[in-house]
Amino acid sequence: MDKMRAMTIEKFGDPSVFKSSLLDIPVPKEDELLVKVHAASFNPADAAARSGEFGKLIDVSRPRILGVDLAGEVVASGDKARKFRQGDRVYSYLSIKENGSYAEYTVLKEKDADLIPERLSYAEAASLPLSALTAYQGLYDLGELRENQRILINGATGGVGVMAVQLAKLKNAQIIGTGSTETLSVLEEMDILQSIDYRKENLTDVITEKLDLIYNLAPLKEDEMKKLFPLLKDGGRFVSTTGIPKDAGDKDRITLLSEQAKRGGERLHEISELVEEGKLKPRVSSTWKLEDVPEVHRLHEAGKLHGKAVFLISS
Repeated sequence: MDKMRAMTIEKFGDPSVFKSSLLDIPVPKEDELLVKVHAASFNPADAAARSGEFGKLIDVSRPRILGVDLAGEVVASGDKARKFRQGDRVYSYLSIKENGSYAEYTVLKEKDADLIPERLSYAEAASLPLSALTAYQGLYDLGELRENQRILINGATGGVGVMAVQLAKLKNAQIIGTGSTETLSVLEEMDILQSIDYRKENLTDVITEKLDLIYNLAPLKEDEMKKLFPLLKDGGRFVSTTGIPKDAGDKDRITLLSEQAKRGGERLHEISELVEEGKLKPRVSSTWKLEDVPEVHRLHEAGKLHGKAVFLISS
């Protein structure tokens, strides 16, 4: 078989721009792996790419495959890619600039992959790379989270949020998390200090003790972010995956940092070790077929996609 199924776009727009395509299986360059994709997961970054938010980073002059999270099996390797063998189970966070994982096969840089922890299924592995890498970097690198600090994870029931709660627990943090009415049970299961329904409660009213760190995963407007700043102690940190205000009056009192997750097999290997040690557990909320990509994007746009959605692509 020299053709593969893929969900592609040839223009930016709403989820209806996706179409099912039959494309040539790609050939790996000298530093790349050809991987049979068993599972891929949805990330909000996929929707941003589809709608055109990344501009020229996404070339749609020819059929373009989205998807940045992948779990699959090595089929072939380039001449200089010698770390993995044919048949190895690998997972990766892919470059948004290249074709992605909404397909039966894809190529990726060998340096961006790691072996899937033995205890994980392909679906579980596909749910991890971007979410876990984002949470790790946001809390530990940018947030500089230390033992027993008090932290608000704003948007704690999504893919990144669930990873962030687990990573914060490894530092014995006092964790406050927000979720919607429909997802609050996820936080209750994770046994954190305080669970807040952001639709019914005002954060500035129900958080009564100053915080060391706010990790914001919610698409807040600038004025909504600024309202959270007084919750931080002097010297506190505000880390956000959805941007930070350009003009923030508190910037002399607190540190404001915007996060963009970095790829890399070495960092992913740290995630793998935490999984092997039982310290980090993936949480797959729903599974879908490749042809369901438009529907999952529609649910996301409508605010009805809860938790982590995974596409099961090849058996």
